[in-house]
Amino acid sequence: MFDYRLRSSADEIGEQARDILADFNFSTLLADIPNMIIILNHNRQIVYMNRKFSMNVGKSGKAVSSEKRPGECLLCVHAINSEYGCGSTDFCKVCGFANAIGKSEQGKSATGECNITLEAGETMTFRVHTRPFIHKGKNYVFAYMQDISDYKTRQMLENIFLHDINNSITSLNGLSELMDELPDKEVKAVVNELSTRLTDEIQSYRLITEAESHQLSVTVSEVSIDALIDSVAGSLLKTRFFRNRKVSYEKTRLVTYTDETLLRRVLINALKNALEASDDDQEVTITAGEGSMPGDVDISVRSVPLIPREVQLQLFQRSFSTKGPGRGWGTYSIRLLTERYLSGKVSFVSDRDIGTVFTISIPSLNHI
Repeated sequence: MFDYRLRSSADEIGEQARDILADFNFSTLLADIPNMIIILNHNRQIVYMNRKFSMNVGKSGKAVSSEKRPGECLLCVHAINSEYGCGSTDFCKVCGFANAIGKSEQGKSATGECNITLEAGETMTFRVHTRPFIHKGKNYVFAYMQDISDYKTRQMLENIFLHDINNSITSLNGLSELMDELPDKEVKAVVNELSTRLTDEIQSYRLITEAESHQLSVTVSEVSIDALIDSVAGSLLKTRFFRNRKVSYEKTRLVTYTDETLLRRVLINALKNALEASDDDQEVTITAGEGSMPGDVDISVRSVPLIPREVQLQLFQRSFSTKGPGRGWGTYSIRLLTERYLSGKVSFVSDRDIGTVFTISIPSLNHI
C-alpha cells in the first residue's frame, strides 16, 4: 500500500534500477522510444526513466536513477510545494496519473489523463498507461506517458470557437427571418451585439493561441482601473445573456502600468464566469485596491454561488470545464495571461461566509 510519507533511500533506488535493468534486456529498446517511459517502485519513486522523460526533466542519459516521484520531476506546482510531495495533496486525488498508478498498485492495468500544473500558469497534459509487474518479489509499476498538450489545446480552441461562432450564426439566421417584423432600432441593436460578440470571439481565439505558443507580446501603457472595469462590465451587461444581472463597483481612481488588452481579457473572463454562475437576483461585486508595491493593483470579483471542492481542485487546468469535455478556457486563460504575461498572481476562495472571490493581483510593469 502506497504511503506518501515513506521514501526509499538513494542507494535502494539505485540498487532497484540496476537489478531491473540487469535482468530485463529492454533498456536499449526503451531508451529511444519517442514517448516517455518510467518505472516506479512501491513508494512511487522513479527507478528508471527513458531518454524522452529525461529530456523533459532537463536531464540526460539512457537510464537515470532518481529519488523523486513523477510530479516532482515534471515540476508540478502542487508536488513541489507540498511537504510530502507527489501523491500527498488533495489535488493528487483528482490527478489522472495518480489514479492510474493507484489502480496498478492494486494489480490492474490502467489508462488516464492528467494535467500537470506548472509555474507561471502553464499546464502540460498527458495520456498515461500504467501496468503492474513483480520482479524478484518486489512490486513495480510500468508507466507509459504521451504528451497530448498540443492536441488538447487545439481541441479546446476549435470546440469553443466553432461552438460560439455557430451560436452567433444561428442568432443571425433567426434575426434574418424576423427582420421584417422587428423595429429597425431593435434590429440594429441585435446586429451590433452579434458583431461585437463575433469580434470578441475571434480576438479571444487569437489571443489564447498566441499565449499558448509563447508568441504573445506585452505592450505596457498607463491604465485607469475605473475606466477599464466600467468598460468590461458595461459591455457584458449589454448582452442578452447578462442584461438582467447586477454588478456593483466603487471607483478608486487607481492607475497602473500594464498591458491593457491582456488585463481586459482577464477581467472579461473573470466577470463572465461570475455572471454565468449567478442568478438575476444575485449581485456580482468588483473591488479594487492597492497592492503590495506602489502602482500594484488587486482586483477581486465576488459572486454568491459556491464552487464544489472537486471543481476547485481542477479549476485552472487547461482541459477542465464544467461545460463538458473540450469546453471552456476561462479560468485557465485567466491564470495563463496573468502569471505568464502580466507577472501577476491569481487566487480564489469559495466558502459560505463570503461566497466565491477571484483575486487578480497585477504589478505595475514600469518597475519590474
